[in-house]
Amino acid sequence: MLKLVLGGSGSGKTTLLYARIRARAEKGLRSILLVPEQFTSSTEGRIYRELGDALSGMVESFSFTSLAEHILSAEGGAAVQTLSDAGRAVLVRRALEELQDNVHYYYRHRRSAAFCQMAAQTIDELKSAGLSGTQLAELAPGCGPESGKLAELALIFQGYETLLAGTGMDPADRLELAADRLEAALARGQLPEFLQEREVFIDEFDTFNAPKKRLMGAMLAALPTVTVALCDDGAPMVPGDMGLFSGAKQVAAQLRQLARKNGAEVAA
Repeated sequence: MLKLVLGGSGSGKTTLLYARIRARAEKGLRSILLVPEQFTSSTEGRIYRELGDALSGMVESFSFTSLAEHILSAEGGAAVQTLSDAGRAVLVRRALEELQDNVHYYYRHRRSAAFCQMAAQTIDELKSAGLSGTQLAELAPGCGPESGKLAELALIFQGYETLLAGTGMDPADRLELAADRLEAALARGQLPEFLQEREVFIDEFDTFNAPKKRLMGAMLAALPTVTVALCDDGAPMVPGDMGLFSGAKQVAAQLRQLARKNGAEVAA
């Protein structure tokens, strides 16, 4: 089941999550708390302050990245090499070298470390949006004056993916792999022990990209309840709205859709 806790900044969403986690701990029930990467250290301290020495051991805190690593450690895949930013830039350069007869706009930049790093970051953003090199190649012809450059970027992206498959994986790929492992465990009816009989509480997202959506979908399918707190001003979602809280409205809508897709109920 998906439960959403929506409210403006300072409305007590986080306090409510901790109250629910404490209530579970008092009943001897364990919980998992997911927070953005930058808040993992401060969260450990707050768990201890809110629950005390006796109950704080009943909750584990993770970021999405550390949760993925925990799943991979339990289900296999933790040993696969993750490339650094420098390693990803090297793969872009190698892809450009191999595509020299097909890439005209970008080939002259192959020896520029700054360009290769920027291209690697662009590929990472495209992957985070759920696009593959093949999908970008299919979209490129319809992009007007920039279609030629996008087509070449798609070739670089595809070459990068081919080289990456024989080398290691991007950091975001580890979330995808963790989701794959969790889905496989669910199909076997054997969840990792640290997820068994747990409820998950999520206190905001720093980003809600394609890899996180897939991992969220796997959790919604596998776990009894996932509660998500989002900062929202309470105004209705308007198409094209670019206001401060528009992202939260969109995330909430996507979470409801994701829950239904994975067979989870959505609490009213």
